[in-house]
Amino acid sequence: MMDNKMILKAGEREFLHGFVTHHFVNHSLSLIAFVFLIGIFSGCTTYKGQSKAMANAWQAGNYAAAVASVNLKAEKSTGSKDELLWRLEQGAVLSAVGNIEGSLRAFDRAEELVNRYEDEAKLQLGGEALALLTTQANLPYKGKAYDKIMMNSYKALNYLLLSDPDNARVELNRAFQRQKDAVVANQKKIEKSLETAEQSKQGNLQGDDGKSAQSYDVNRAQGDVRFSSAANAELAMVDQRLLSYADYVNPFSVFLEGLFFSHLGLDGSDIEHARQSFERVKGMSPGKYISADHAMAEAMANGAQAETLTYIIFATGKAPTRDQIRIDIPLFLLTEEATYVGASFPRLRYHDQYVPQITAVFSGGESYPSELLCSMDAIISRDFKNAWPMVVTKTLLTSATKAIAGRAAEEVVQRSGNQWAILATRVASTAFQASSNIADLRTWITLPKEFSYIRMPTPKDGLLTLRVGANEQTASVTPGKTNIIMVRSVNDISLPILEQFTLN
Repeated sequence: MMDNKMILKAGEREFLHGFVTHHFVNHSLSLIAFVFLIGIFSGCTTYKGQSKAMANAWQAGNYAAAVASVNLKAEKSTGSKDELLWRLEQGAVLSAVGNIEGSLRAFDRAEELVNRYEDEAKLQLGGEALALLTTQANLPYKGKAYDKIMMNSYKALNYLLLSDPDNARVELNRAFQRQKDAVVANQKKIEKSLETAEQSKQGNLQGDDGKSAQSYDVNRAQGDVRFSSAANAELAMVDQRLLSYADYVNPFSVFLEGLFFSHLGLDGSDIEHARQSFERVKGMSPGKYISADHAMAEAMANGAQAETLTYIIFATGKAPTRDQIRIDIPLFLLTEEATYVGASFPRLRYHDQYVPQITAVFSGGESYPSELLCSMDAIISRDFKNAWPMVVTKTLLTSATKAIAGRAAEEVVQRSGNQWAILATRVASTAFQASSNIADLRTWITLPKEFSYIRMPTPKDGLLTLRVGANEQTASVTPGKTNIIMVRSVNDISLPILEQFTLN
């Protein structure tokens, strides 16, 4: 008998026989009702369902309704498993509509949660126990790498809007450090995933209940042709969105560093920081604007002064969200023939209806179209692909564990000959697996799809027109200053939101 077959030992059979006979024979009707309620409530409390009203209002350009909804949900989420995500949504929405103080409070709370989760992870030297009998969506959302980087980047922009460069510098430094930390953290997750797979194969894996699960060969399951072809098809779609960004490097955040240190730098080391930042962005998102910024920083390193410019940073569209897809996984039960059970895996859903470009027009007729700075599609796709091996390992183990537990219970009860117990066991097993077979679809939904930007001389009369899709908006800037205009477009119809500040 191979060690990767999930079978019941004699002692386990006896235990299950007693347990199942007592509970399923005497309480079959109660159990059916109980599992039915589990299915109802588990389907009603997902983050995707809770955030639907806020997401729809935001995407429709109904900003007042989006603010009211996100504030209510964020406050109600205090202490819950989804609070971090709600605080990120709240911070982004409030910043876009100009409530900078409220946005900072939300992001500060989000960072407090992020730091707490990271500290807890450092204390748990052995890593978290695997939740074998639940869905990952029922665990606290602890933030993805790009969440944390964007959180500090947004905070930096908020402080610049408040004319507080000292705190903006702190947040930019934190965003920079988070990008470095993410590489190390991902490597540790990969190592932990490999360790978990090996423990499972040897039958030494302990679940969240502290008990050892049956042995299961994750690598063998991944090599199954039926499973691997379906999984590879999903990754192929993700690969189409990737760009030449280094792992966990966000060109938008790096650009903000260059912008800050070139125009608000205090010494030569700051100017060198700006030069290096623009150089890194130029390698990932080449264009005439970033080439000009890089050339300016190089000239400043040799004693030149920063140019008086106007920058327009355009955040547009909607970042990828998540749906789920069923992929059949092999169980390898009692024979060499693989039997299959459906498991739910996350899938990225891209939103391609958006305004891809903004154009600034001077009163004299000169026009400046934006150039791509950062694709959040690419960043989130890279994060998704990096996390995929860990997601697959966890999903294989949890799905297989639940399936084998259900089949083991059915096997024991069938020997009892009690038809009510057999029926109740089948209903309970099917309902439990259906209610818990849910992929973790939580993601920060108010992030933009892309960032692009315009770099141009500040117009002498201080006037310009912004063309965003079918909309035109006028803006005034301060001559003799370096001006920053933030433009947020959520769809190709609604009027964009504008915010602006100066850097000197």
